[in-house]
Amino acid sequence: MDGNTAGWKVVWRDSGGVDREDVFNGVLIANGTLSTPNFPSFQGKFSGELIHVAGYKTARQFDGKRVLIVGAGNSGCDIAVDAVHHAKSVELSMRRGYYFVPKYMFGKPADTLSGTSRLPMWARRKIDGIALNWFAGNAQRLGFPKPGYKLYESHPVVNSLILFHAGHGDIKIRPDIDRMDGETVHYKDGTSGCYDMIVTATGYVLDYPFIDKAELNWVGAAPHLYLNCMHPQRDDLFVLGMLEATGLGWQGRHDQAELVAHYIKGLETGNPEADRIRAHKAQRFERETGGVDYLELARMAYYVDKKAYLKAVHQRINALKNIKDANLRRACGPQGGV
Repeated sequence: MDGNTAGWKVVWRDSGGVDREDVFNGVLIANGTLSTPNFPSFQGKFSGELIHVAGYKTARQFDGKRVLIVGAGNSGCDIAVDAVHHAKSVELSMRRGYYFVPKYMFGKPADTLSGTSRLPMWARRKIDGIALNWFAGNAQRLGFPKPGYKLYESHPVVNSLILFHAGHGDIKIRPDIDRMDGETVHYKDGTSGCYDMIVTATGYVLDYPFIDKAELNWVGAAPHLYLNCMHPQRDDLFVLGMLEATGLGWQGRHDQAELVAHYIKGLETGNPEADRIRAHKAQRFERETGGVDYLELARMAYYVDKKAYLKAVHQRINALKNIKDANLRRACGPQGGV
């Protein structure tokens, strides 16, 4: 896919296997962020089965095996809990500590509770930290490493059962891997273990292989786009879904799509708010992190703060809609007649 002043030439293969191409006025990329596995490299060689989480399909894959899960994010912890019911043994290797959030708090899904969302970050951390201690307790007493960062500087693990199974001895916590030798894995604390199967729950690499990175204003591990979707200089190229935030869910992606739709329509109709957005995004801008210093990890390169992001997006959407509605009222007159 190549962009130029005359539009975008897009080449694709149809269902019959025939290569086709055409030129389009604009392109909207919405192919997701979880397509290219981030497969870590290890010193030495493992003689058993080694897969990425992308290759995990059913817990039956663990039947009777000594299983090691590498990575304790949400996927790693979910899979470890699945493996408990099928594997001969389950161990979990962690490079860093995490904050654990139960799936339900006060009888409601934890990600729907927003009682502290309007508070400043220091107050949110204080209050939410106390609540997590009440519901989840101290994970370090179960062998989990202590997080070396503040709450919300990385995504928490939303899982009620990982602590339960670790507390009952169903899951053994291991440190970071040093090297592999046959079926033996050596850890950086000098201990070792033997396994039949290793699952690397190490996430995905943000990847848009069909377009040059320079076209997307790529900075570091992700494109640097206004509100994670708008190119600074171009109005014919957008990215949807390159968005992660604690508790944001599908709402953020829906609102992002609505903003882009209103913006494109505003450019076509001469909406002055669209012109203001165009001028603003062409200047220096930062991700809507809400002042949070997220960990410098590839998976955090497009992370935003839910409150700050939604506020910014809604302000832009409302401004675009209000000007459009005001123009419509003026065209129709006070009684609604033309």
